[in-house]
Amino acid sequence: MRHDLLRVFTKHYTWKSGKGKSGRPAKLTYKHQALALVFHFYTAACESNTLCEMFGIPPSTFSSTLAKAEAALECTLKEIPDARVRYPTKPVQRQWASQIMAREPLVHGVWGFLDGKNYHVKSPSCADLQNAMYNGWLHSTYVTGTLLFGADGTIVWCRHNYAGSWNDGDTSYSLQMKLLDGKRTAAGHGVVADSAFPVRDDLRGKIRTLLKDGDLDRASPSCHIGLVMMSNAITSLRQAAEWGMGAVEKVY
Repeated sequence: MRHDLLRVFTKHYTWKSGKGKSGRPAKLTYKHQALALVFHFYTAACESNTLCEMFGIPPSTFSSTLAKAEAALECTLKEIPDARVRYPTKPVQRQWASQIMAREPLVHGVWGFLDGKNYHVKSPSCADLQNAMYNGWLHSTYVTGTLLFGADGTIVWCRHNYAGSWNDGDTSYSLQMKLLDGKRTAAGHGVVADSAFPVRDDLRGKIRTLLKDGDLDRASPSCHIGLVMMSNAITSLRQAAEWGMGAVEKVY
């Protein structure tokens, strides 16, 4: 896919100057440099000035190249089937569940990892918009969303740019419907998430969460050890939701 990405990217990323064209020659003389620039911007834990030094370009060139490269990358990803965010088929769900169970034998039928994301944004001047984006739990203004990772690390479902006042149950509602749809999700299969996601009766087994405060007190003492072991296994699996390593937050 890496070679396909560069090949398609070169079709959409064009120079303003060159042979037979007016204007100064481009600072980045190869198109793969522009692609590398936008990838570094998304994933590298450094400031724009550092990227300017890495690529040997002034800030003005950095800004213009980044804007063009982002637009070209958007067009590129739309042309590549493997870049699409696709809900897994039932055979893929079963395959992923087998791989996960090999890691955590206590957990059966889990094929994905669900996580809510909150991204801090500047407080809007409009009072109504500020109220909608204000997260009472975090005491500031945010945009929120939800990401679902498959066992292979790909994003298989996502929702972005919801108002910060929305909770994880609200942003993941359409996913809940997919998990309950027997035509889309294999029987006995589901995903793991943190305790912020709803686990009502019809979603039991579809969204599995770690223990909440008070759960052990309500359970039979004979079940305590098993419940703790299961919760620990789910906690271990949920670490896969951090595979983005901050790359998604960096864009915000």
